Amino acid sequence: MFNHSLSALSNGQRGVLFGLLAAMIWSGHSSVSTLGLAVGLQPLDLTALRVAGAGLLLLPYLWRRRLLLRRLGLGRALALLICAGVPYSLLLTAALQFAPVSHNGVLALGLVPLFALLIKWRWLAQRPTAGSLQGGLLMLAGLALFGASAFNGPLGDSWIGDLMFISCGLMWALFGVLTARWQVPALLAVAICSVGSLPYLLAYFWMLDSVRLASVSVSDWLLQLIYQGPLVAGVAIYCYSRAAACLGAERAALFTALSPAGTALLGSLLLAQPVNGLQWLGILVLSLGILRALSAPAVESIDEADRLRR
Repeated sequence: MFNHSLSALSNGQRGVLFGLLAAMIWSGHSSVSTLGLAVGLQPLDLTALRVAGAGLLLLPYLWRRRLLLRRLGLGRALALLICAGVPYSLLLTAALQFAPVSHNGVLALGLVPLFALLIKWRWLAQRPTAGSLQGGLLMLAGLALFGASAFNGPLGDSWIGDLMFISCGLMWALFGVLTARWQVPALLAVAICSVGSLPYLLAYFWMLDSVRLASVSVSDWLLQLIYQGPLVAGVAIYCYSRAAACLGAERAALFTALSPAGTALLGSLLLAQPVNGLQWLGILVLSLGILRALSAPAVESIDEADRLRR
């Protein structure tokens, strides 16, 4: 029934639907991860749950699609794995130890559309349209308004986490561009990142601190396992890849800009971090920028695209 409903939608409508689903999951990731860190889990633990929850589930699928994987090539598979697998997860969760959740929403997620635009412009020689530039400027203004209050406290060690968040935003933007350019099926991209990260579990179990982990309740373990694994490492990456295939990498990346708003709202509910008026204004301007960029026609350099596919 779900597939039938999807088939009734246009390609653009399907892309918007998948983009919104991915944004919803990302919005909760920082808050859920922060709750996990608060009960005694560490970035290594959260990354292990993310790998185990999705990697073991998708291992049979990747085996059945091994011919597609061979056709994609080891180098390209490794590039996707680095951008959205274990390195990305470790960097993101480690950053939460230095900087608050609101910084993640602004930097690791909100900057993704701008990074995607720059990658396509400078690397793929695809000039952005006037509408894309106008939308990008509006999004930048919205992020600036949102971040003005998020970054108004003492700097401390948060700059370390901020640099990590910026790196994560660049990695995620590159992942979207690569999956779209190489025409990687969405579920295959998820399987590559999840199954390719399984060797991490060997190193994790070697360093396992059973005494520390025994203090974490079963309910906390289950919450992190479900969210970090099937939802974040599975459903979110699948939806983002589908959105990139339907809309193109630049437009799909726009939906990550919705995540600062969702992150702020969930942070206020789960972590008692209120959303102030300036942040609401930033969210409004950010949403207008996304709508403007989505309404702009996509222009691609055909000659460059053909050269890259050869």
